[in-house]
Amino acid sequence: MFKLVTTMRRGSASGLPQAWAQYASVETARAGAAELLREDRVLRVMIVRNEIPHAFVEWSER
Repeated sequence: MFKLVTTMRRGSASGLPQAWAQYASVETARAGAAELLREDRVLRVMIVRNEIPHAFVEWSER
């Protein structure tokens, strides 16, 4: 399972459903990151493994 961690210009990502979702594969996580990056306030998105502690996978940027 994967999840997304967003870096915002201002505000928080709590209103964006893609930021709360859990993704079964890295490909679906990349698709969710692409949707998040359409929002003007989102600067970049980090894909992490949903485990304790989170394990970094990759960055997605504009």
